[in-house]
Amino acid sequence: MEESDGVIEAPTITDVVRNLVSPSTLPHVILLGLAGTILYLLSASDSDSLFAIGIAGYVSLSIGYGLTAWMQEMDAIHRFSHFQPIPKDTPFGEKLMLFFIRVFTSWISPILLGLIPFLVIAGFLSSESGSEQINYWAMALGGLFVVWSLAQGRALATSLQIFVEGRAVRIASIHRTSRRVTSTTAHMAIIGIFAAITYWALVSGAQNTEEMSFFEKLGPITFAIAAVAIQAILFWYTTERRVIDSERKDTASFGFAWGLFMQLFVTWHLLSALRRFTDDGWGVLLIVEEFVLMVMTVIAAIWSLAKNTHSRGFKLFTKQNAIFWGLSFGMAYSGSIAMIAVLGSKLGDGEGIGVIGMSATIGIGHLITAGTMMWIHAWRIGQLSRWLDSARDEQENEEGEGETEEQEEEVVEETTPPVKVEELDIPSPVTEDDEIELVDLD
Repeated sequence: MEESDGVIEAPTITDVVRNLVSPSTLPHVILLGLAGTILYLLSASDSDSLFAIGIAGYVSLSIGYGLTAWMQEMDAIHRFSHFQPIPKDTPFGEKLMLFFIRVFTSWISPILLGLIPFLVIAGFLSSESGSEQINYWAMALGGLFVVWSLAQGRALATSLQIFVEGRAVRIASIHRTSRRVTSTTAHMAIIGIFAAITYWALVSGAQNTEEMSFFEKLGPITFAIAAVAIQAILFWYTTERRVIDSERKDTASFGFAWGLFMQLFVTWHLLSALRRFTDDGWGVLLIVEEFVLMVMTVIAAIWSLAKNTHSRGFKLFTKQNAIFWGLSFGMAYSGSIAMIAVLGSKLGDGEGIGVIGMSATIGIGHLITAGTMMWIHAWRIGQLSRWLDSARDEQENEEGEGETEEQEEEVVEETTPPVKVEELDIPSPVTEDDEIELVDLD
């Protein structure tokens, strides 16, 4: 579905969030949870046939949602991928039946579009030749977890850049040396306080202090010191390039805000990794935290990809299909985690690799994401002026195009010369008197 004026616009972060919680697409979040749980149970079973079905299910649903997003402009695909509203005057019994029917109806597009890949993959892996390669297929799907973790770090970094950049371009790009010592001190103080508070809230706050050892009581302070030390190493490594960013008012402000947001997320991921390595248990809060993080990552990925691709003329991500691209990524992400956990149990047989469960796997993913964000932050320091100048030029071009269209309309009106009647050689009309005079002359 295109915009009313025929122009396809990139989805804003508000559009992505609105589509995610919209009643018309909310059933797909339910399908993602149900399908992910069922496919994991099938994959974790001792049957190779069910393992093949699990692998094929993750891959085919990811493909199905990707095709649903790509073909969203088709009326049939759009209709059978959205929950259709129920008339208000419908009786309660009929309304309840219609509700379940229309929930299942909204799942038709991704399921049918992924049916052929499912049959092909499941059929191949269930055959004699395919059954010998089933573990390699699972390894390939699980190996994508590294890709998703790297993409997660890049998506968060890019979305934070876009968020801060939109406000930094309004600051004048005048040369003025900032106080780097003051900004660094404030930066590290905020990181330390955030690290101590989050550690206490998520790790030691719920424990009984009488049962805690002395070192466990010092946990918030120890983690805060470690988080600040990591930031200090980063600042020391990029000292010369930070001097370059501090020479302009806009780059100094942008560098402080963007860097602070980046390192807050890095600290959160480091704490999450520590918790996954030290505790294999899965409580409700851990599941909610991982779900919230996955949702944030999907929103950040779609928003940043949409903005970058639209600026290059590649308008694959729109307001209408952003949610389905996110569901495609989410299904592939959950499949990769499930495969690592299943392979850890199947191949390790309780020893060696078998000790790497789902909790430790997710912990490794948090470390990869944190490392990616640290690398992007360190790499971009000293080059922030390119980001801001490019964003400022892009903003001026967009405003200039709008003004040019208005000016062209005005120019057309002004350059059209008015018709002056007195300058045209129009003969006088012939009247009856003129005809009489001509007769008299004869």
